[in-house]
Order: sequence, then C-alpha cells, then structure tokens
Amino acid sequence: MAVSRLDRLFILLDTGTTPVTRKAAAQQLGEVVKLHPHELHNLLSKVLTYLRSPNWDTRIAAGQAVEAIVKNIPEWNPVSKPKEESREDLSPEDSSCDRLNFYHFDISRLLRHGASLLGSAGVEFELQEDKTGEMDPKERLARQRKLLQKKLGLDMGAAIGMDTDELFNDEDLDYSCHPSSFKAQGYKATAGCSSRNHVTIQAAELIDSEFRPGMSSRQKNKAKRLAKLVAKQKSRDVDPNEKSNDSFEGEPEEKRRKTTNVVIDQPAAEHKVLIDNVPDNSGHLEESHEWPLESLCEELCNDLFNPSWEVRHGAGTGLREILKSHGAGGGKLVGSTAEQMLRQHQEWIEDLVIRLLCVFALDRFGDFVSDEVVAPVRETCAQTLGVALLHMNENSVSMTVDVLLKLLKEDQWEVRHGGLLGIKYALAVRQDLISVLLPRVLPAITEGLQDLDDDVRAVAAAALIPVVEGLVQLLPNKVPFIVNTLWDALLDLDDLTASTNSIMTLLSLLLTFPHVRQCSMEQSLTVLVPRVWPFLRHTISSVRKAALETLYTLLSKADKSCAVWISPILQDMLRHIFQSCILESNDEILELIQKVWMELLSQVPQQFVVAASCPWMGAWLCLMMQASHIPIDLNMLLEVKARSK
Repeated sequence: MAVSRLDRLFILLDTGTTPVTRKAAAQQLGEVVKLHPHELHNLLSKVLTYLRSPNWDTRIAAGQAVEAIVKNIPEWNPVSKPKEESREDLSPEDSSCDRLNFYHFDISRLLRHGASLLGSAGVEFELQEDKTGEMDPKERLARQRKLLQKKLGLDMGAAIGMDTDELFNDEDLDYSCHPSSFKAQGYKATAGCSSRNHVTIQAAELIDSEFRPGMSSRQKNKAKRLAKLVAKQKSRDVDPNEKSNDSFEGEPEEKRRKTTNVVIDQPAAEHKVLIDNVPDNSGHLEESHEWPLESLCEELCNDLFNPSWEVRHGAGTGLREILKSHGAGGGKLVGSTAEQMLRQHQEWIEDLVIRLLCVFALDRFGDFVSDEVVAPVRETCAQTLGVALLHMNENSVSMTVDVLLKLLKEDQWEVRHGGLLGIKYALAVRQDLISVLLPRVLPAITEGLQDLDDDVRAVAAAALIPVVEGLVQLLPNKVPFIVNTLWDALLDLDDLTASTNSIMTLLSLLLTFPHVRQCSMEQSLTVLVPRVWPFLRHTISSVRKAALETLYTLLSKADKSCAVWISPILQDMLRHIFQSCILESNDEILELIQKVWMELLSQVPQQFVVAASCPWMGAWLCLMMQASHIPIDLNMLLEVKARSK
C-alpha cells in the first residue's frame, strides 16, 4: 500500500532519528494547514494520538506540530452584534452552568476525596483480557458503571451525603447516545470507539459533576445543532445505490452536494496531478457557533485526568501551545454581543485554569533523575497555567493564587510542589500585578525555602528569581530574613540536593543590590563566604557559575573596608579560585574565573596577596605544568568540604 506524503510526515513525527527531524516534520504539518485549511480537523485528530504517545520525544514533537498548526489558523474573533440582535439562546445564567468557576469550586474537598493521579492506574494490563465487545449491552453498561464509580471514588459518595446515581446514566456510558461524540470531524476516530458502541468516561467528568449543575440551556441548544449536523452527515453517507428520499427528480445526489476540489495523493508519475471532489465541511464551523479548536481543547482537558502520566503530559503540552496562539479567542460564540464574548472568554479560561489546579492537587507522578525530581506533568501544567493567566482579569488571577496558596498547606510534598510551581509562573508572567501578588505569596514562599523536602525548597527559590527586583523594592524589610535563610541553606546543600542550583542563583542575584549586601555585612562575610567553596567544584555547571557570580558580586560591589573580611580567608579564596581554573573545562566559566581572580587582586592590598600566595606558589607551578596523561597528585589539591551548622 502506498504511503502518502502526509503519512510520511506523521511517521517522521513519531520515529524521527533526531529532534531536528521531528521539528521539521511538525513545521511541515503547519504548512499543510496553511495550504489546505479543510484538513484542519483531520490533522488535529491525528496529532492528538501522538500527544498521547508513551514516547517522550514523540509527545514533544506533537506539541510542536500543534504549535505549527494553530499558528496558521486565523485568530478566532467573531464579530460582535448589538444587544438587540444577539442570539436568544445565550442568556447570562446559561454560561454560569456551562463552565467550572471559582465560586462553586472547593479544592479542599477535591483533596479529601479525589483519587491521586499516579504514573498509571494499571488498567492497561486488565484490558488485554477484557472482552466487553462480546458482552450483553446491559451487562456491559452495568459493569462499566461499577468500574467507573470505583475509579472516580464515587463509591464513597454515600458517606458524604452525595447521591452518585444521578451523576451519570447509561446514555453517558453509551457512545451511540452521547451527542458530544459528534462534535467535530475526525475526533470520532481518536476516541477509539468506531468499532465499539461505547466510550470511556475520563476523570474530568467527576470534576464537572462535583462542581457544576446539570446540562444548561446553552448545552442543550448546542446538542440540538450538533444533532442536525449528524443528520446531515448521515444523509451524505447514504448508500449510492439507494435513491435519496428528498432528491429532486432524476438529479443525482452528488450534484446537489456542496463540494470542493482538493489535491489528493499523487501517483509516481510527476507530470500527473489528481484532483478529487470532496464534501466541503467549512460550513460546519459556522453552524456550530463555536471556536474551531473547542473540541480539541475539550479532548485535552479530559486527558489532563488520564491515569497515564504520559497522556496527562501530552494534554498539558497541547493546551500550552494552543493558548500561546489562541488564548484570547477561546470560548467566544458567534452571534454574541461584545459583553457576552468577554464573559464567555473569561468563563472558558477560568474553567481551564481550575482543571489545571486540579492536576496540581491530584498529580503524584515524579521521575527521579540523578540529583533531582522531574515532575513533567506538574511542570508542563504550570507552564500552561502561566500562559492562561495572561488572558485572565485581575480578580480571576487573585482567586487562582488563593487556590495555589491552599495547596501549600497540604501535607503531601507533591501538592506543595505543584502549588509553588503555579505561583512561580504566576509571578513570572503577571509582572503587572507584582505589587499585589508578591506580598500575598511571599510568606508562603519563605516557608517553602525552609521546607523539609528539598524539591519544594528548589521551586520556592526558583519562584523568586524572576521577581528579585520587585522583592527588593516592594518588601525591603523581608529581604534580610530571606538572605539569611539562603546563607544557612548552603550548609545543608551538597552535590545531591536538588535546590542547590536555585538557591545559589537566587543568592547571587539578591547580592547585586547594595541594600541586600549591607544586610549580609551584619553577619560577617568572613563566616558566610567560605560556605560557597564546596560549590566551586559542583558537578552541575550552572551551580559553579552561580557560586562564582556570588563571589564576583561581593568583590566588585565592595567598598574600601572589604579587606577587613577578605584578609582572614584570602589564602583559601586564592587557592580555591586557582584550583577551579586548573580543573574547569567550560569556557564561559573560565572567563568568569578570570574576572573573579582579577577583581580579588584589585580589592586586596598587595602585601596581603604576597603573604597569602607565596607559600603555595610552588604547588601552583606544579599544577600548571601537570602533564595531561598523568593524574594530578591529590595532595596538591585543596579538599572541599561542606561545613555543617
């Protein structure tokens, strides 16, 4: 069977030998949408399967493909109508029922009763022997209902006074009766239900049921419109040998069908170009009165609660790329007034943000790699949250931060870790609200710097790095405590602690401000600076760089009295810097070492330098003449030991 050019792009997206190859394939998919807009839903449905791939590189490439595709889709900004011409089915109370909102959302209840999202629920092993297709429909629905209630934690609903029988019925479990299954062309296949008459309910349905009422009038109207589209599609798919009941006399169905010409897969002969007549589906988007990416976003929002961490990571990646290009248009409906569109967009973005907050609360997956934990789901969702917050109003941002602060009070370190990740990106992207947000979150971040879990301390320090200048200007009285906390933290750090990089970077940035350096002078730098020695030979290059930048900042910004604190530790400082120069292989860090060395010599009186360096001049010369193939004598190296409190 011949493989089309489009199929080759998807093959490269999945099996490309290098990231460059995969990225090139992703960009080509974006060009396909640019040249053939009618292929949008077909491409998105295929890319969605790769966002759910168990392979990391494939998911990253699929995210790049989503980015390339959505960049070539016109921005969704329907023309607003005067109030008297607005659609009757868009009432203000409908939208409040249609989306999750902060006024009906309780993160504490979710933490108490929600099931944790781990690496996998293990259902992939059970499905291998599952033969639900051979079951009686009633038996299958009963079994599916029981498994679903247990999976979502609804079997304990009676204990909290909740009637779980009304949360979903047999129609919700039966694919053939679910109108939303036909939301868009191409997504039917991605659900994997074309051969079976049912669909698995994702954990997102639990959140919908918990925190919002039943189907609103707007949802019912939307379902009616989709039902009409389904009926039209069925009429188009009628058997060509059968005559349509509503066809004109003697006129073939094909002549009345609205079609468009597209270029299809080409044969081997280069001089031939095949054109095919296909149904024109461009009118569907207009009839649906919704954003063309709405269905994909709903699929991805459901995937955020998938038991498999790979699917959750792919969903966060896809949503992040969509929000980058189309975050300002989501949720808007055709036929609405400007005021209604603004409300619709805020409700849509609020619904998405709440789902991301639920991931922070429930996700427990962490992959421990060498010296730190990697939480790909929480990190990616935090990035998505950051992009979403750009499109939220100040009040919604404030309520988002309130929920994040509640997460920091939980006992599970993964929940605190997720909350701080959200705060980190909230501070980074909403610099315009820094004067309001920073005073509210700083106490929680300060507690995070003293957290018992090292990974939480790492994120707490990283959260302050983008707002160092605002911290010093807005809350100068809080800075001394933070600086002392960071200096004390250096005593607990080693090559294996995850927070080393963030803490050293934050400390070096804070010390660039004169006010902060003055605070450090209160506790003698003669005692504090030696705490940096162990990090001059750290295994991570960014830590070594941050340690040298800390020294350079203290030396270059020092006044004439700096010799007072330098003199007692001058000999050790010279030896450590010289030794780092001999052992360092990174060119950028070597240049920084030279700057620190020259700055040190310029700040200290000449007689002090001579007295400190003469005893070690012979050893230094030996190190300089060391043959590359002979190991260095360890007796000539200064052993670096971390000091304890």
